[in-house]
Amino acid sequence: MEGYKNILIIEDELLIAQDLSYLVEDLGFKCIGIAKNYERAMFLFNTNDVHLILCDINIEGDKDGIETVFALNKIKKIPVIYLSAYSDQELIKRITDSSTFGYLVKPYNERSLEVAINMAINKFYQNEFKAVNKDFLSNFTSREIEIIKLLAAGKSSLEIADILFISPQTVSKHRSNILKKSGCKSSTELIHHYYQ
Repeated sequence: MEGYKNILIIEDELLIAQDLSYLVEDLGFKCIGIAKNYERAMFLFNTNDVHLILCDINIEGDKDGIETVFALNKIKKIPVIYLSAYSDQELIKRITDSSTFGYLVKPYNERSLEVAINMAINKFYQNEFKAVNKDFLSNFTSREIEIIKLLAAGKSSLEIADILFISPQTVSKHRSNILKKSGCKSSTELIHHYYQ
């Protein structure tokens, strides 16, 4: 998918990290950096537009890869593919609770990495590639359209209020008007009509 190319690698073994970086670049993606610990991952994540994370579970420092991903997801949710030499049940349970879109057991190969990356990006960003129903939007004001788009992007009323610099009460009022105008009973139904 064009436009979703930036990958952050979280891996503390330098040779593996460099190999991953070369593979990612060979596959047409861009490695925006390599982090060997939580602090470096946080810095790279906050200073770059990251579309996907490749993360080893055992990394340097107090926080492991899973804890690091949980912290990054609080800033912005993006897909993660975990890499590990282990595959025990406790580990699988822990990664299932985060935004896991893939799990590769080391040693992995270029083909399995390519498939995992493409599947994660396609699945996570799929709504952004659905066609928007322009006829449906013609009944709304420009502010209401902004709110519909943000709802479709999965934003809450509080997040919408922050993004648009309006109060949560104003967002609630707009949402009520939008549902009334559209004849929809819920935001889910509204989003369904928003996409063709």
